[in-house]
Amino acid sequence: MGSITGSTLLSAEVNGFRAEPRVAPSASEVNGHAPMGILDDATLLDQAIGGRLPAFDELVNRYRGKVIRLVSSIIGNGIEVEDLVQEIFIKVYLSLPKFRRDASFSTYLYTVAVNRCRDELRKMKLRRFFSFDDWFASNPSEQPSLEIGEHLESGERSAAVRLAMKRLPPQTRMLLYLREVEEISYKELAEIFEVEMGTIKSRIARARDRLREELMPYIRGEV
Repeated sequence: MGSITGSTLLSAEVNGFRAEPRVAPSASEVNGHAPMGILDDATLLDQAIGGRLPAFDELVNRYRGKVIRLVSSIIGNGIEVEDLVQEIFIKVYLSLPKFRRDASFSTYLYTVAVNRCRDELRKMKLRRFFSFDDWFASNPSEQPSLEIGEHLESGERSAAVRLAMKRLPPQTRMLLYLREVEEISYKELAEIFEVEMGTIKSRIARARDRLREELMPYIRGEV
C-alpha cells in the first residue's frame, strides 16, 4: 500500500467507500485567495468536511510525520508502519461527517491512531515486547526530559533510556511518548484516553517516577 501525500488522496476502498485520486487545485480554486498552508486546522477541517480533498491533504501533510513517529514508537519500525498510518488517515477521512466539533482535529487524530495501534498490538500479540528501541535508535535526541549523568556520552544516555523504557508497561510508555516527545497537553491526553485530566496527570507523574527509578544508577553516576 502506498502512502498518502499532500498532493493526492490515494484511491482507497473501505467499507464500500472509494475515494479516487485527485490532484490538489491551486489555492485560488480552493478558497479564493489564501494558500491552504496558512489556514488553521479548524478552517481546513471545515473545508474537508465540505468535501474539499485538498484541504484534507493539507492536514495529512501537517500531521503525517507525527503519526508515523507515534506508530513507530509503539509497534517498532517496519513496512507495516506505512500501512497503519494510511489506514489511520483513511479512517479519519471516512469519519469526517461524524466529527464532533468539541474536539480538535489533532486530538481526534491521535485518538484514532492510539486505538489502531492498540488493536495492532493485540493482533500481533506484542504487548510483552512493546519497545521504543527502534524509534529512539533513529531519533536519539528526542528522549523523555529526565536528567541522566553528565558523565555519560550521548549514545550511552540513549541506551540507558531505551533499557529503562523497555521495563515500563505499554500504556506507561505510550503516555510518556505522547507527553514528553510529542508534547501533547494534559487536556488532549485526557480526551484521547477518555479519562479525567487529574487521572492523566497522576499517571504521567507515576510514569516519570518509575522511569526515574530505572535511571537512578545513571543519574547518580553509578554506571
